[in-house]
Amino acid sequence: MTSFYLATALLIAVMLGHGRAPLRALGRLLAAGCLLMIVTSIVLANTDGTFATAGGVTPWLLNLQALLFVLAAGSLIWSARMTLKRTELPEAEYNSPTRLLHWTTAALIIAAFPMGQFLTVLAPDSAEYRQFLETHLAIGGAVFLLVAARLVVRLLSKAPPTPPKSMAAHAALYSLLIAISLTGFALAPEPVNLYGLTLPRLPPSASAEALHRIWLPLLLVLLFAAHLTAAVRAIRRMAR
Repeated sequence: MTSFYLATALLIAVMLGHGRAPLRALGRLLAAGCLLMIVTSIVLANTDGTFATAGGVTPWLLNLQALLFVLAAGSLIWSARMTLKRTELPEAEYNSPTRLLHWTTAALIIAAFPMGQFLTVLAPDSAEYRQFLETHLAIGGAVFLLVAARLVVRLLSKAPPTPPKSMAAHAALYSLLIAISLTGFALAPEPVNLYGLTLPRLPPSASAEALHRIWLPLLLVLLFAAHLTAAVRAIRRMAR
């Protein structure tokens, strides 16, 4: 399951940054299809009894995410159609490694977020819980490494002129992703293993659970929503 998510995220990232318009459009359609797969999982959880015994607001939050993912999928399908009308690649502001790291990280975050919330409603002794936990931890480790690589590339390569507000937003986003990963490592029952690379397990703390499951994700959603809004506007400008 981990390999599927990592490979799909990488494929989407490669296609979204490709020079040929049909492949860029196909990348958007693939991303939309993946979002709709997550929506399907949430819909099934409403009908198969998964949410029946779940307390709290998690089911409501997952259903809200399903609605947002449907809207995002619709926007991607629309932008794929418009992309086919542009045969030339829009002028790149960032280099290829940066774009690849950006889209791969974004795809993995979108996959890991609802997966982490499903962990709070699944039975801890079920096979689904163990599979979700293993994949969630592996994706978190991958995101941590990708963010670190993104920072290295940013330091070693010349970035386009960036407004101070955008720089502050990027810095906040990177900091949040690193903090979420580190608090996740602190909650992990054992060190995270990613294809033979073992990431250190941090000492557990009383604040790690609240930070990882409530406050940091809330901040991430707000930043991600603002970033997604700006990205949609940029896509629409490029598609004109």
